[in-house]
Amino acid sequence: MALKLGQMNVLEVVRETDIAYVLTDGFEDVFLHKRQANGLLNDQDKIDVFLYYDNQRRITATMKKPLIDSETPAFCEVIDTNSRLGVFLHMGIQKDLLLSRDDLPVKKAEWPIEGDLIFAKVKASKNQLTAKIINRYDLHRYIKPTVELIENQEVDGIVLFFADEGIVLSTKEGHLIFVYHKHIRKQYRLGEQTKVKIINIKQDFQYNGTMIQQKELMMDGDAEIIVNYLKLHKGIMEITDKSSPDVILQALKMSKKSFKRALGKLYKEKAITMHDDSIELNEITIEN
Repeated sequence: MALKLGQMNVLEVVRETDIAYVLTDGFEDVFLHKRQANGLLNDQDKIDVFLYYDNQRRITATMKKPLIDSETPAFCEVIDTNSRLGVFLHMGIQKDLLLSRDDLPVKKAEWPIEGDLIFAKVKASKNQLTAKIINRYDLHRYIKPTVELIENQEVDGIVLFFADEGIVLSTKEGHLIFVYHKHIRKQYRLGEQTKVKIINIKQDFQYNGTMIQQKELMMDGDAEIIVNYLKLHKGIMEITDKSSPDVILQALKMSKKSFKRALGKLYKEKAITMHDDSIELNEITIEN
């Protein structure tokens, strides 16, 4: 019987040393530090232990059951980041789990930070355990909701995946929610937790959602985005109500309809001057 790294194993206690118990599967010996044992053990006891690599890359055991293993994924909290290596996840034992930078988004702005949640399982390789993110299409193999969401319901979502047309979120129960870019107002991170409102029910616990407010409240937010963009560009922008929807979406993360509505509000408030080929932020707004 081969030892299974990244999983629970049933091993037998061979003997006790000053600081550890020696365990075996009949072929290989493994050390279980007494601090990782659940009480006193006796020779020939058969116990369940999780096997992992310590900091010296030696196989070691713990009787503490981790949150995830090589067969069972879960949402794990990011507890540290390293720009060279990736991010570290808390897996429920004293050893943290590395999610390699190779498995993270290319854009650093989309990397998770401390407190974010990543749905992953353990990947065992030579002398190392690492984290493996679960593909969004495989999510329902592991968690599947029992209760449908309804339209206009606001739920807590976790950013799961970045797509060309938007982002995919999941609830902790496994509802999958796709949000198009036109329904997003900021840059999100992988694993970020945020509120999302259901706007369309599909099938198999999949939905479309939005992360912007209702029109009456959204207008102030859209107007603020435009003002901030103008301030960052010395009070002038060449994006106007005649610009294409793609240009507006790329620069301001809003639809052309929302853009024009917010422009109308700013114009009525005399916050901007609209030219044929540009929009200018009025001086009184800049000073404020």
